[in-house]
Amino acid sequence: MKWKLWLNIITLGALALLIILARHDIYNAVAKVKDLNWLVLLLIIPALILSFYTLAKSFAVYFKATGQALSMKVLVPAMIELNFVNHVFPSGGVSGASYFAWRVRPHGISTAKSTLAQLTRFSFAFVGYIALMLVSLVLLAIGGHASSLVILLVSGIVFSLLFGMVVLVVALGSEKRTARFAQGLIRVVNRVIHIVRPKYPETIKMRRVKKTLLELHKDYEVIRSDFKRMRVVFAWNFAASMCELSLLYITFVAHGVWVNPGAVVIAFVIATAAGLLAILPGGIGIYEPLMTAVFISVGVPAGLALSVTLIYRTITLVFSLLTGGILYQKAINTYGTSDL
Repeated sequence: MKWKLWLNIITLGALALLIILARHDIYNAVAKVKDLNWLVLLLIIPALILSFYTLAKSFAVYFKATGQALSMKVLVPAMIELNFVNHVFPSGGVSGASYFAWRVRPHGISTAKSTLAQLTRFSFAFVGYIALMLVSLVLLAIGGHASSLVILLVSGIVFSLLFGMVVLVVALGSEKRTARFAQGLIRVVNRVIHIVRPKYPETIKMRRVKKTLLELHKDYEVIRSDFKRMRVVFAWNFAASMCELSLLYITFVAHGVWVNPGAVVIAFVIATAAGLLAILPGGIGIYEPLMTAVFISVGVPAGLALSVTLIYRTITLVFSLLTGGILYQKAINTYGTSDL
């Protein structure tokens, strides 16, 4: 955890330095608030709701395609709760994965199946973002804003996403590789935990996780045997990603600016990827300065970049935390916390 702590300290320091150096731009950003088109800005709320709906629909289609239907009445609130958990308990998505498995278990969905559903969701999202980022580079190049830094960041993220997907596919491709992957992963995680909790040498039980991953391999084989059925799942995942991106674009339009779509895609993906490393709730301290910096690097004026980032983050975080917190508490009261 020390490297994450230092990363966040450095980032917060960079944020403080950014505030000092850009104090005039911050003043301009605050001044821009009074000129916002609030009717346009309010479109963020229905766009947020639509993003949760499309994401829930992707899971509904996935579960139906793999033989276990789950209603939207269950999945839509679960998506809002999942968003809340990922913001409040930052862990690179691990907390969210565990919560979702717990949330759908009472409805007959095994941990392995819910885990594979989420891996499929992330894989499809990554494929969509890779395509969007490559198109975005072209759009920025046309506008004359494809700097070396932006190309480097995009290349790094695209390579990392592709590498992660290849490792996952190879690991799940055979039962032996799945078992070896499980053993290696658990050993590494237990060693890391053992540093923090020396009295617990086997925090994560090898047998339990290995069993889950072997079940996951069997479900993966089912999907691979009839992959055509996943095209609809990909379509809904892509729609969910577009809804997320639309939130940021709406904020620009509310400022009276029709920005290059490539700038929105690249800033969103880079900030989201970096936000996974944050130990502060919601990626605060990493997300905002990085998104602002990326916007500036692709030609967006500093005051506008900061104003858009802060307003977008404030609205989405407040809405997500309030609605998610209420539904999360309701779920805890309904299902209890014994298996959470």
